[in-house]
Amino acid sequence: MKIMLHPIILLLTTAVLFQSSFAQRTVRMNIERMVSDAAMIVHGTVTNVESAVDPQTNILSTFVTFSVTENFFGVNEPSVTLKMVGGRTKRSTLTFAEMPQFKNGEEVYAMFYAPSKYGFTSPVGMGQGKFSVIANGPSGIKHVRNALNNVRLFSGVKNVSVLATVSQAATDQSEITAEGFSATIRSLVSILKK
Repeated sequence: MKIMLHPIILLLTTAVLFQSSFAQRTVRMNIERMVSDAAMIVHGTVTNVESAVDPQTNILSTFVTFSVTENFFGVNEPSVTLKMVGGRTKRSTLTFAEMPQFKNGEEVYAMFYAPSKYGFTSPVGMGQGKFSVIANGPSGIKHVRNALNNVRLFSGVKNVSVLATVSQAATDQSEITAEGFSATIRSLVSILKK
């Protein structure tokens, strides 16, 4: 007995399998791996965000400018503009599920890959590499949080001594002070970027 599949069912099944096999998946990284993979690590304020078609590649791009408060690695200017694939204009939109958005006036810690030959970069681990600075409560103590809410940020870290700069409460990834995060990044850079 031969079983015949209806062409539409066959087409839909093929489309679902094809789509799921190429779905965007970002590898989850701990802080050590992110620092190791980063070509640029900064703490600063976003001063400008613009989307436009990149004249060199004809690809819709977003240009983000940071006023650098602290250069941990790879940036030697007081201001840096980075180019990322995607964006929104009045005429078109190109977005990626895990690509973080940057907003004017936002204070962030950010880790970026080395630019491609056309000058494009992205945060290390997409949303994992952008840490928004948030002032909590009346004390105004600043904390950092990435797109994954810092989940597994310190899991599997080999250089455990650097975690001494982050409070014990932070090792559960809930509340990481900006001050402790800065000290952790400085320590990891000194170990991993010799």
